Amino acid sequence: MNWKEYLPLAEKTLSTQFHCDDLFYQKILHSVIGCLTEVEEILDNYTNGELITENVNKQGSISEEAADVFWYISILFRELNIEEYSLDSNEMEQNPFETLLSFTKESLKFLDLLKKKIYYNKDIDKQVMVDHSKKMFSLLCHFCELYNTDIDSILEKNIMKLKARYGDKFSSEKAINRDLETERQILEKE
Repeated sequence: MNWKEYLPLAEKTLSTQFHCDDLFYQKILHSVIGCLTEVEEILDNYTNGELITENVNKQGSISEEAADVFWYISILFRELNIEEYSLDSNEMEQNPFETLLSFTKESLKFLDLLKKKIYYNKDIDKQVMVDHSKKMFSLLCHFCELYNTDIDSILEKNIMKLKARYGDKFSSEKAINRDLETERQILEKE
């Protein structure tokens, strides 16, 4: 499943029932916070910048968490009307941990823009949001490349997991009461 195919399918499981007045900025905020919390789960697999392979099996694979980050980035791409974006990883860090730190810093810069908009009513140039989104996407793609992760495959598994969890639409109850065994079987399927 490619990124363009993934975008509308991922949207089916987006929660919009608990947002405040400004739905656009709430969705953008949801995305950036979600990216950061999922990256934190990836970072749990590292100590002193080194991957702890036994943790990967216990806490979920890196590719599984990366797919969840892609789900949150898909919100940015839809809300900001970003067309498919290609990756140029030639000048990027070759260390996966450093790549995650760069992703985190980019996400935090975006979060700071949102803080200023939501709490100080400072306008945000849409192109700045687009640029941050593209950079986050590129860094995540590069991170996956460093682990030889097939992005199309993890996107497809992510949609299959979400479909098993929700069917065709988000439900708060289904988000809380998940069938983790079924989801695990989907994610571990070759």
